[in-house]
Amino acid sequence: MASPPKIFTGVILQIDPDTSVATRSFQESLDAYRKGIVMRLANDGSPDLRREEMCLKDQAAAGLGQAQSDSLVVQTVKVDDIVIKYIHEKKLKDLHTIENRNAVSIKLYKSHVTFRSNSGRNIQAQFAREQFIKLYQKISTGLQTRTFVYNPKIIAFCTADFPEILIKTDQKQMKLTGSFICLERLETFLNGSAQHSMGRYPQHQAPRKTKDDDTPYKQPVKPETLTDQPKNETCPICLDLIKPNDCSVLTKCKHKFCKDCLARAFQLKPACPICGEIYGNLTGTQPKGGTMTVSRDSSSLPGYEKYGTIVISYYIPSGRQGDEHPNPGMAYQGASRIAYLPDSTEGHNVLKLLQRAFNQRLTFTIGYSSTTGKNNVVTWNDIHHKTSRDGGPTHYGYPDPDYLKRVQDELKAKGIY
Repeated sequence: MASPPKIFTGVILQIDPDTSVATRSFQESLDAYRKGIVMRLANDGSPDLRREEMCLKDQAAAGLGQAQSDSLVVQTVKVDDIVIKYIHEKKLKDLHTIENRNAVSIKLYKSHVTFRSNSGRNIQAQFAREQFIKLYQKISTGLQTRTFVYNPKIIAFCTADFPEILIKTDQKQMKLTGSFICLERLETFLNGSAQHSMGRYPQHQAPRKTKDDDTPYKQPVKPETLTDQPKNETCPICLDLIKPNDCSVLTKCKHKFCKDCLARAFQLKPACPICGEIYGNLTGTQPKGGTMTVSRDSSSLPGYEKYGTIVISYYIPSGRQGDEHPNPGMAYQGASRIAYLPDSTEGHNVLKLLQRAFNQRLTFTIGYSSTTGKNNVVTWNDIHHKTSRDGGPTHYGYPDPDYLKRVQDELKAKGIY
């Protein structure tokens, strides 16, 4: 592909308002500007500067200027450390399938996943991103971690008979990460109560839980069930036959369980342990006292020229962390965010869903900000927003024709639809 013609031959470059003004070629000016951004990033690192840097990279990739690029980066996906570690160790084949199908490279940097097209086609990286989000949501919905007292024999048993469980150990404890059903079956086998014999590991070797067992949600929800007579069916959790008058059938997905098994599952999360169907409302860890204000203006967003714009203003004040947060009692820094939606029918529907998510304290959480490098701050909680009017997906803006569908999928994973 031929380089574009040089439109500007002489450019006035003002290095500093009080020091110097120089006339240079367009390319010399652009190179100096890039160098200035890199130097400022080293000392500042603000989101605005990083957007400028990303914009320059996009221009270079498109052939604007001397720099060329054989791959493009699309908007990153923020991920949870435990979930992405589980995917890398237990679902790596699925990850490679996404890479090979779309000819992309998927890389993890700190708590973000990036997508690079090996052929230089941005659309392929976008497809890979959406497929990854679906995989991530499917896995994260039912994933949990349980902590036990360290026992090497249990680790050996897990490795051999429960390959889907991720094991992390130190000399005092072991953390087992997997689906609720997988972890329940493991405990059932170790306690010797299942019909399947564990053989090599008698009952007295069953692990003892520690006090800091992880649970993804704190709010217990009563299962929304009906009673049915099982026909010699096995409970997917405990693997025992479901006894008469002890059967719970979930109303939406129709999966059957023992009443006690299902009650334990719903104490952790009000969702079917098999398919992830949500029952009741999830409550997140967003700090209380925040506001979500909606306004409208007549200007349009790229890709939605026929419509005005919905402007969402979020405000979460600073405060002290509660028991549901990473560091109870410690101060946290609040946040103000602005997001944009098209003032269309689908935009109205997404707005209603976002309002429900905010009321259920699912929009924000407290944790580490990869943008500022600060901990104990209010951050987004895996519901992606468009915080810029334009610039496309790489700049968190429009046009992005699949965004409204994508954010609805993210909300559905949290039981909001």
